[in-house]
Amino acid sequence: MPIKVLFITNNESLKSSIHEILKKNLGIKYLIINDLELLNPEIKDNNYSHVISSNKINNTFLKNYLSGITVPILALINDADTETIENTLFKTTKLPLTYSTLFSFLCETPILAYGTLESYALDDPEFITQVKGLIVEEFENNFKEIPQLIKNNNLTEIKSKTHQMVSKFALLEMNNSFELSKEIDLNILDEPEKQLQNMAYLLVDIEIALTQLK
Repeated sequence: MPIKVLFITNNESLKSSIHEILKKNLGIKYLIINDLELLNPEIKDNNYSHVISSNKINNTFLKNYLSGITVPILALINDADTETIENTLFKTTKLPLTYSTLFSFLCETPILAYGTLESYALDDPEFITQVKGLIVEEFENNFKEIPQLIKNNNLTEIKSKTHQMVSKFALLEMNNSFELSKEIDLNILDEPEKQLQNMAYLLVDIEIALTQLK
C-alpha cells in the first residue's frame, strides 16, 4: 500500500501546518482526526502505514487500544513537556513538526529487503553492490525526471520508465511498489488521471528506497 499517515490532533494551528507541510509532497496520503479514541477503528479499517499524534499518548493506551496492531507511531511533544518517556512503544519529537522530521520518520520503516537480490547474485557481495548501484542510479534519474514528465503529460515515457522499474521493485522485495508499478504500466494510457496519482505515490516509495539503499 502507499504511504498513508494518520494524524491525531485537536490543535487547529497544527492542522493548518500539516496541510501546508504536505503540499510539498502530494504522494503522501493522510487524514487528520481529533480524538485518540478514534484511532483503533480508523487504523483497523483503513490500512495506515504511520500514525503521528500531538494528543497525549502513552504505552497503556496503546496496549489497550492497539492490541495486535503494529504501526509506527510518532508523538509530538511541546518544549514545556518535561516528562521523560522511557521504554515506550512509540517515538517522540518536539514541536513544531517539519517536513524533514516527517519524512525522516517515514524512512525509518524498512520498505525493502535483499533476500531475492542476494539469491539472484548468488550471494556474491561485489555483484550485489554493482546491482544496487545500478538500481540507485536508475531510481535517482527517475525521481528527477518523472515529475517533469508528469507536468508534460508524457504518458508514453512514464510508462516506459515504470516498466523498467517493475523488475527492480521485485528484486528489492518492494511488494507494494511492485504491484503499483505493474498497474501503472498496464493502465496509464487508458486511465491517465488515476495512474498519474499512483505515480505520485510510487515516487514517495522511490525516495524512501533511495535513503535505505545508500
